[in-house]
Amino acid sequence: MKNIFYNCTNVFRIKRLFGNYIDTISVFDGLYAYRGPGFAQIDLTNNCNNDCIGCWCNSPLLEEKKIDPEIKKQSLPFKRVIKLIDELYKMGASHIYYAGGGEPFMHPQIMDILRYTKKKGFTCYVNTNFTLVDEKAVKELVGLKIDHLTVSVWAGTPQVYSTTHPSKNEDTFYKIKEMLKLLNTIKHKYPIIKLYNVIFNMNYHSIETMVEFAAQTGSETVEFTVIDTIPGKTDKLLLNDKEARSLLDDCGRLKEKYGDFKNNVQLLGFEQFMRRISNIDAVSAEYDSNIIGKIPCYAGWAFVRILADGNVNSCLKSHRFPVGNILGQDFRKIWNGSLQRRFREKTAEFKQGDSFFSLIGNDPDSNMGCYKSCDNIGHNMNMHGKFTSLNKLERNALKGIANIMKTIRKIKEAANGRN
Repeated sequence: MKNIFYNCTNVFRIKRLFGNYIDTISVFDGLYAYRGPGFAQIDLTNNCNNDCIGCWCNSPLLEEKKIDPEIKKQSLPFKRVIKLIDELYKMGASHIYYAGGGEPFMHPQIMDILRYTKKKGFTCYVNTNFTLVDEKAVKELVGLKIDHLTVSVWAGTPQVYSTTHPSKNEDTFYKIKEMLKLLNTIKHKYPIIKLYNVIFNMNYHSIETMVEFAAQTGSETVEFTVIDTIPGKTDKLLLNDKEARSLLDDCGRLKEKYGDFKNNVQLLGFEQFMRRISNIDAVSAEYDSNIIGKIPCYAGWAFVRILADGNVNSCLKSHRFPVGNILGQDFRKIWNGSLQRRFREKTAEFKQGDSFFSLIGNDPDSNMGCYKSCDNIGHNMNMHGKFTSLNKLERNALKGIANIMKTIRKIKEAANGRN
């Protein structure tokens, strides 16, 4: 009787694994994904009303490398966005993140898009500079119960804000502060606010004021990241050794004061931020050379990014290797198309010296673009956690299921190829 119960329990566990770990089964397949990406980032528009000093697209430091005015006008058509949301829903996606090269609130139908996203039951994220959000928009966002708002500020004082945003002034900072305080006052729980700060040599000295700004506005979390530079242009914003050491000292004090959710503010991903600053290669903006390759890359199975021109990217930094375009193709076909499979194969193997990785990131002269601030580390660590949590029985069961599904898939693909 005990053996029967034990076997039944194992069968139940395997059935549960099949449902909860279909993405893991896909990774064991090696090339194919048996459901859609769990996390999809959609860049609704390239248009932006800011010129953040460290921006890849609109920084005045870029000069002739600034985004082309015609490209800046690009936005995804409303009907195609709605169809994409439906496709993602049917394919099993659960999180949609609106962000990208432009400001989401520059899209004329942003609220309709957010409303439909929530109607379909997605966890919804919006990354915004918050300058276009007025009292009416605040109330709509609260009413829609948007789950997460990432507010890109890069400052904790009006002086630093106006310095790092040349086309804006101190009044803009005060408006952002006012709207954040209003939102956090009238909401019940959502949206959860994350204040996002890109750190470089013009604002590194004021990270504590950035956390204080979160506390003053009632915002729950703060995240810091290092600047990802454009060679010959924005790399003049990189921290030197002395500045990096000073920043690390400040981080230690900040961790002591605000770590473990002290003072009602959470420092999100702070250990990773400190690791990046500490990396010996940080002076050349290769912040992640000390972690890339230590765990596998799962981005090709877990994530997708759709740009404002319709191009589909397999990770956040693969814009020079589009795997398809939703303006002329169904997303489902792109998701398991030949180019997406190639991305999965290359990133899973991760052979240093492979010329494929020169296609990743903003620097065409880099042999290993993944070293320059990988923005999918969080997704990779979450997926890797799934793998490391498996016991031997579970791992073997999932591998066996993957082998069976792979065999069936190949038979079907061969049959379709003959027809």
